[in-house]
Amino acid sequence: MKCAKFYECVEEKIGGVFSSYGRFVSRHAWKIIIITVIVNAGLGVGMLKLKSDIDTGNVYYPTGSQARKDKAKVEGIFPDLSGSNYNSLQLTEEAQWARVIVRSKSGNLLKRLELEEVQDIAEHILNITATDENGAAIEFSDFCAITHTQCAVEGDLFWDTDFLLAVDNDNVTYPEFTTTKAGTQSYVSDIGGKQTFDATGQYLTGVEFIKISFTIRTDGSIFEDKATKWVDKFNEYMDTYTSNRLDLAYGHFKSLDEELDKNVSGDITLFSITFTLMITYACFTTLSSRCTDQVGQRMMLGFAGIFAAGLAILTGFGFCAAIGVEFVSIVGVLPFLLIGIGIDDMFILLSGLSEAQTKTTVEDKMAETLRISGVGITITSLTDLIAFMAGAGSSFVAVKNFCIYTGVTVIFCYINNVTFFASCLAINERRVEGNRHFLTCRRIKTKEQLSNDGASTNVVMCCGGTPPTNRNEAEGYLDRLPRWLVPKIVLKTPFKVIIIFLFIGYLAAAIYGCIHMKQGLLLTNLVNEDSYFYKYSKWDEEQFPRQTPVSFVIHGSYEYSKSQTKNMIDNLISETHSNKYFDNVFKVNWLESYGNSVHYDNVSETAFITGVYKFITDPRYSRFENDVVIDSTNQSITASRVYVLSAKLDDSQDEGKMMLEARAIADAATINCFAFSPYFVAFEQYVAILGQSLQSVGIALAAVFVITCIFMPHPVLILFVTIAVTMIMVGVFGFMFYIDVTLSAITMIHLILSVGFSIDFTAHICHGYMISRSKTREERVSSSIDKTGAPIFHGAISSLLGILVLFWAKSYIFRTFGIVMSFVLLFGITHALLLLPVVLSWIGPLRHNSVEKKQSMTDIKQK
Repeated sequence: MKCAKFYECVEEKIGGVFSSYGRFVSRHAWKIIIITVIVNAGLGVGMLKLKSDIDTGNVYYPTGSQARKDKAKVEGIFPDLSGSNYNSLQLTEEAQWARVIVRSKSGNLLKRLELEEVQDIAEHILNITATDENGAAIEFSDFCAITHTQCAVEGDLFWDTDFLLAVDNDNVTYPEFTTTKAGTQSYVSDIGGKQTFDATGQYLTGVEFIKISFTIRTDGSIFEDKATKWVDKFNEYMDTYTSNRLDLAYGHFKSLDEELDKNVSGDITLFSITFTLMITYACFTTLSSRCTDQVGQRMMLGFAGIFAAGLAILTGFGFCAAIGVEFVSIVGVLPFLLIGIGIDDMFILLSGLSEAQTKTTVEDKMAETLRISGVGITITSLTDLIAFMAGAGSSFVAVKNFCIYTGVTVIFCYINNVTFFASCLAINERRVEGNRHFLTCRRIKTKEQLSNDGASTNVVMCCGGTPPTNRNEAEGYLDRLPRWLVPKIVLKTPFKVIIIFLFIGYLAAAIYGCIHMKQGLLLTNLVNEDSYFYKYSKWDEEQFPRQTPVSFVIHGSYEYSKSQTKNMIDNLISETHSNKYFDNVFKVNWLESYGNSVHYDNVSETAFITGVYKFITDPRYSRFENDVVIDSTNQSITASRVYVLSAKLDDSQDEGKMMLEARAIADAATINCFAFSPYFVAFEQYVAILGQSLQSVGIALAAVFVITCIFMPHPVLILFVTIAVTMIMVGVFGFMFYIDVTLSAITMIHLILSVGFSIDFTAHICHGYMISRSKTREERVSSSIDKTGAPIFHGAISSLLGILVLFWAKSYIFRTFGIVMSFVLLFGITHALLLLPVVLSWIGPLRHNSVEKKQSMTDIKQK
């Protein structure tokens, strides 16, 4: 009971502050509107500085990861030789490339005519010419990676004379790891899909897919600039190519970034539909139940609410751009979402205004409106903000920037609602007080007066009206639906039992989904399905084996001429071969190859190093040139590296586990080394995303707990809100499994958003319960639904309308966002309007008697 009394005291104090502010708004409405618009416009100018970050690796892979640190170390140890002695194993970042995946329409590429056409395509690509800003020609040879003085083309084996002859004679023996015509070693299979063999299993008789890669050197930005212009011409050629025999998919190193750039601005058409739906819904819900009364209509307030939300979005974006927060592709969904969030507070304020209609003056009405609604919108805005700011600490730039944009915009939504929209309420009430028409603002007569004056029925209907005198007259039809329907369900014992069992089933299904949730973000999920790159990335992911070369970088001074050093390296490789995540045969070991060469000399360390120089300058072994680092005195080897290959992994989960296994093997090795692959930068997301998601969500939940303690300081209430929010989040997390959505930087955003939306719904219903003056639990539940049911219902529907059109978006990210946020909204509203009322009707706290007496005395004095 003391807790209830304390709660009422806090509510009274905070409500008193908002009441005073409401009176201030009533007296200075126009000034506040002008100042708000000027401030918003000034901050919105920051949109001119808007910059986009479309680098996939930077946006969707974690920054500051171990892989990025290891990458910096490798780059500091080994020089980039892609312009003179390219070796795909020695890359420190994912290669720059242009690729073509070929599939025969007959189902088998091992036919001379098909392979000769593949050769013809490759030769045309090699002869593509672009031009720079000065009109100079740019050819592939100007920027290609070089191996054995030739451009590196992986896959040229397939039109080699000997290979074609083997195809003719049906005796193709294609090894997984081979050497191309130009001498480029291919360490991962260039064939994909189904492969068939003869009865002996020795000869390859059928291949479904092959991949041809045109590799670009990475040892200077000038080469990337030239390649960027060249790939545009590459796209043009591939886009117009047609064949009766072959089906093609293509892409290049800029494809994904370009597709993300297309998604940055979102779908303008869809946003136009969203905005139209929002305006329609806002106007319809603010339509008074006295449809023909032209004084009490509040349709223009619907427009004002939409304008306030739209202004907040532009201002938030402009402010973020001004402070240097870059725009990332996922932020493109924000206008769809925030236009819904922005008008949630509008419905709460309108609900408060409806209850305040019993007051006589505009100033008293505004004081009562802000007293009733101020705490509610402050709670939800604060919890939204802190939840989003929890995500702003993420190492994923996509999550970080999205949360910053959302958090800042939520601030401006709140500010605009308590300034601009609240002032619009005051101005509207002065219009109503003066008996003015809602559209023309001209003074009009009552319907009775017009009838007595002999006016026509149409004139009476369109030009007559009186101010509303109570809540029922001020509200619209949809405002009455929740308080009429929901109590009939949640206050009947049979329905209560059914609701509880349904939620138990919901929770069980959600927990199962959480346990089986997968992690990772596929490239196909980042591009539109009608993009040329979607087809390429889908084929690449689904038809070719998941195998990744991994290097073990040995650093520190060792005497490589000693058998102990060789044994430590051999043991390191053996450990990987015995691990299920690695191929048990493949290895590239310069020391072993050197030991088998004619140049080997281990009489002394000096003789050993002299032999190494001869070894790496021998054309037969030049591929090892960048695997050994000798100090400036030529007296010792300071670093070296050897390579292994992952097994054929099933999915991204295994890729993350393989990376961790490689690091564990390196840590346990007797020689000082670390494991590295340029693909580890991407794989980091698979192992980092769960921890970061739990951390961000944990911080958000803690914030919800603290804010609830401040504004609703009752232990039972705090417990209910926290449990409800947790259940909603578990549901969102778990049900992603059933729609085949993996945990990634994108879905981390969903989880953070779910905290904000969950508290919006649950806090309103609990807050309404606690401020109810009724005595029994069921009466208080009914009162709570009566006061907050309409804002919760409208908030959910308006937000749902905001993201509903995303179901038809071309982008997978946008569609997934729409689906998952629908889960958030549906779970949120069902917890708020079904589960919590049932629980509160059974074990909700009762009202404190002394507070009830105090309130009664206050009411008597006011009368």
